[in-house]
Order: sequence, then C-alpha cells, then structure tokens
Amino acid sequence: MLNRLKVKSENLFEKVNTAKGITKLSIKFPEYDLEKYGSSFLKFEKLQSLFLQSNVNSVNLIPKDVGELKTLRQLEILNFNYKEFPEWILKLSNLELLVFRGNDIESLPDSIHQLTKLKSFRLENCGIKKLPESMFKMNKLINLSLADNFNIESIDSNFLPQNLKELVLTPSNLSFKQKEIILKNKQNLKVIDND
Repeated sequence: MLNRLKVKSENLFEKVNTAKGITKLSIKFPEYDLEKYGSSFLKFEKLQSLFLQSNVNSVNLIPKDVGELKTLRQLEILNFNYKEFPEWILKLSNLELLVFRGNDIESLPDSIHQLTKLKSFRLENCGIKKLPESMFKMNKLINLSLADNFNIESIDSNFLPQNLKELVLTPSNLSFKQKEIILKNKQNLKVIDND
C-alpha cells in the first residue's frame, strides 16, 4: 500500500496539468525526500488544504517552497521532527487552520502574529515552553490547542488573543492555579483540560 501511495505521489509531482486543478493534497509517510520535489509544489496553483505526515524517526523535511502557496487555507504537519518553527509557514498569509503536531520546537517566533487570518491553531505534542507576547495580536484566532505540551508551566493570559473562544490544555502540566488565573482574566474563554 505504501509503495502505491509513493508512486502516486511521485507521479503527481511530475504531471503539471494534474497538479494545477488539485485543491486538497495529503502525503502520508513518504519514503522519498520531499525536499527533492520543492519547486514541484508550486505546480499546485489552487491548493487550499495540505496534510503532511512523516514517520516519527524520519529526518524528512518539508520544502520551503510550500511557503509560496498563497491559496493555502489549511496546513497540517505531523511528526516532522522540527527543532525550530519553520519560518516559511509565516509567508502563508491566507492560512486559517494550522496543525503543527509531534515536533520538538520549544518556542514560536515573535512574528507568529503575521498569520493574520489564522482562526484555529493546534500546536500539540511539542516541546513548547511559553507563548510569545505577540500572540495577542492574532485577532482572528478563536481556537488554540496546546494539548500534550508538558513543558508549558505558565501562560500569561495577557498574551492570549483577544477573541480566543477555546483553549485546549488536555493534558498539560499547568497547575490548577494557573488555569484559574486564565479563566479569571478571560471570562469568555472555554478552557478544556483534564481536571
């Protein structure tokens, strides 16, 4: 099955006419180097949704060319072992949903607020220690999931986006007192945790 998917994906990159009309693309567990196909991603001129999942132990990286896909609305990146948040994501100005799960990043760049249209951000199972102050500028963000981030010990509610409606903290190492402070300062916020 994996070999068939691999062949389909590699062939897809080679067929310019096929790529032009595709709006949704999913690549799971590629056995080939995605970076080798960097410029081929640019053929997906109408791509709105991109799902990329790698094996946990893979050293595969996503080509920076993906940052040029201005039509992209949804991006899901699972298990790519990034140590730092990929800067090319910040170029995706029309992004509304970002799932970044199973990576080793410890922080987000201060420039994360450049994703001005982002409505839902799932930053899960990473090594995140704190959120950048600039997140409060993300006015469209209504859903933030920090599930499975066990290195976060505090969240300054002043840095949370003003229009945030839901904050997922299940599970985390945040203390009950920390959660109480967040709820006190953000009374319209629904906090989902395992307590």
